[in-house]
Amino acid sequence: MATAHYTLMNKNTPVLSFDYDLDGHKAVRIRAVIAPEAAPFGLTDRHGEISKAELNYWWRHRAIPASRAQIKRLLENLQLESTLVLAEKSFGLSLSDRYWLNDEDDPKRWDDVNFFDNDFSDDLGFLTLGQDSAGSSPDAPDYHAVNLSSPNSTLGGDLLKKWKIVNGKRVLLKSGVGAFNQEPYNEVAATALHERIMTPGTFTPYELFEDGRRIYSACANLLGPDEELIAAWDVIRNVKQPNNLSDLGFYVKRLEDLGLDRDETMTALAQMFAGDFVLANRDRHYRNFGIIRNVETLEVTGIAPVFDTGSCLWSNAELLEVPGDFLYMAKPFKMNGMKPADQLRLFDGYFDWYDAALLDGYAEQVGAILAKNPNIPEHRVATIVDAVRKKIELLDRIAQ
Repeated sequence: MATAHYTLMNKNTPVLSFDYDLDGHKAVRIRAVIAPEAAPFGLTDRHGEISKAELNYWWRHRAIPASRAQIKRLLENLQLESTLVLAEKSFGLSLSDRYWLNDEDDPKRWDDVNFFDNDFSDDLGFLTLGQDSAGSSPDAPDYHAVNLSSPNSTLGGDLLKKWKIVNGKRVLLKSGVGAFNQEPYNEVAATALHERIMTPGTFTPYELFEDGRRIYSACANLLGPDEELIAAWDVIRNVKQPNNLSDLGFYVKRLEDLGLDRDETMTALAQMFAGDFVLANRDRHYRNFGIIRNVETLEVTGIAPVFDTGSCLWSNAELLEVPGDFLYMAKPFKMNGMKPADQLRLFDGYFDWYDAALLDGYAEQVGAILAKNPNIPEHRVATIVDAVRKKIELLDRIAQ
């Protein structure tokens, strides 16, 4: 067994040291826990300990998921056995937090390796976004010479995506799926809605971006200096839920315990889920929202700006011809989901911010945005516009 000796770092803070099996791609022994308070959120178990099992859970979820579209072909072309190899080759660095693996036998400096401040090649991103799918792109990198040091090696989710440096900024590009390629346009429609019902800084704005011969959604990194994104799942994962608290009540109580105001939290969540309701977002799972923590002070500073709303506006329905095509289960706050209207009613009493006039003309705005997509037929756009109008009418009744 080939073994490496790593220190898990949070920016410049050593968290723990461990032995790593390079063949099995997993931690085999934790040698010392140095600063557990700086560890990835949720890494400590219910007994307050950091176990090898929890470390490996975190590490497995650090890599590109095996469910990502075209990932098998990518690994075959790169002659790699696992997406964990990609994470290893880039020190486990990400653009969602400041964690990384420092090889104790060949130590590095955060300032020299992090992707927030240092440039990175587009080679791996070109491949993770599927831009080589046709196999004939003149821009496709040579598989034998791909620079694998990239934040794209730790980018989660199933949609094809990549980080790209655009005018010095770290920008996330995401593709759509299927013949419609609707998801990028959905993100723009979601941004138009969030601009109406939220304040700047509480949502992540998206725009359309052409890269090669395809249109993607693009957003700048939502993190500020020394910030990390903590998914809601990690906030609750290793904490026992009291029997007297609902799933929503438990999550909000956890944020209270971390220093956030209950009413402000409920209002922010009400705005996000009201937006999701209008947009028919079917994918607001526990990893698609969360909080922000400062990695230097370890203080939770607020709710994360709303992000990743592209799986909405019935983009997964092929025809939209019968009532069943419009049905979906809303996540989260109930095992296996719940009816969208029932989810919205969880926030009764927190709609003081809502005014029906905020959404005047929004359905038509959605239509204008989707009409820019040459892959979406006019009749589909008209059907979606009508469905959005009905969602707004129902939101009005629930909020008032």
